[in-house]
Amino acid sequence: MLALFVASTFCNCEYRDELLGNWKGPSQMNSNGRGGASCFVIDDMAYFVGGRGYIRSESYFLDTWQFDPEHNSWTQCASVPAEKGRYHGVAFAALGSDGKTKGYYGTGVGKSNEMFKDFYEFDPEGSTEVSTATGTKELPGAWTITDSLPSEPIYGMVGFSINGVGYVGAGNTKDQGYANTYYSYNPNAAAGEKWQIVEHINPAKRCYGSVFVIDDRAYIVGGMSNGRLVQDLERFDPSVDKGEYRWYKITQDFNEDYRSSKYTKVYRQQAAAFAVNGRGYLVCGLTGGAKSDVWEYIPLIGRDKMGVWHEVCSFEGSQRYACQGFATSKGIGYVGTGMIGTGKDQFYDDIWEFCPQEDYDKRPDR
Repeated sequence: MLALFVASTFCNCEYRDELLGNWKGPSQMNSNGRGGASCFVIDDMAYFVGGRGYIRSESYFLDTWQFDPEHNSWTQCASVPAEKGRYHGVAFAALGSDGKTKGYYGTGVGKSNEMFKDFYEFDPEGSTEVSTATGTKELPGAWTITDSLPSEPIYGMVGFSINGVGYVGAGNTKDQGYANTYYSYNPNAAAGEKWQIVEHINPAKRCYGSVFVIDDRAYIVGGMSNGRLVQDLERFDPSVDKGEYRWYKITQDFNEDYRSSKYTKVYRQQAAAFAVNGRGYLVCGLTGGAKSDVWEYIPLIGRDKMGVWHEVCSFEGSQRYACQGFATSKGIGYVGTGMIGTGKDQFYDDIWEFCPQEDYDKRPDR
């Protein structure tokens, strides 16, 4: 994933005097606006899957769209071969059994609050023949079903990849409520054995959390639990075999943190997240209403070496939640899709580009 970069000249300032950021866009998706889609990245191509939108009435999708950041273009790919559409599923990219990177997507919630635990693998090098009004055509990409998640049907999980291994965790279920179990996926395991529970020391239960990966560590922040916002930041380091340093609560509770007067603005649910140049970014999301602020997390600095959050700018698109974020190897972040409600014209089909590198020389912590 992204390499960690921590400069010795970083100051321990808690808040920027000037809000800085550089958003470009938008690019319009060649499909219906949607919230609660899922996203994974393969070779700097982003794939948006599923989601909820509005086509004459509420709609739940299974289609897949590839976004090419270099050419600012969209391509329709094969749809997930599930029976029912859903949103708030989870996705990640990881090495497949052939050693090539594949996409994985599953779980979610659909019409009448039906929940799912099925999972699918996407091969970007494949193709799928589909029927049209005038015959058939080939769409790029091929989905195949894989092991279902070994849990109750669930939605609102976080998903990420570290060193080619995919992970999913947290979420909400109908019978057992909010979850804090995490799983890793092994494509080379036998059928029925591809998912393994990840050892943990009681991470927070949450649904609709956000995650970014820095230096092969996942940082999981925010979300909802028992009707309240989760007010912590946790770090997962899979290189540690077990114990408290595999799962580490960086902030037990933002309200108890010595920086709480400013950090209470950070926590939220259904926010987009990504990492660029060793820094994590949290964009938009939902608290009492939809948000448009952008927060940057710099790890391993501050007086306690727990990292520091800065508010850097505002998102230049419309306020939204249930949006998706990702970054490319060129050090550019992206935020797209999302929603502001559940009615007509309340779902977004745009994607915005964020270039933090262009402002680094202006920042007071450089």
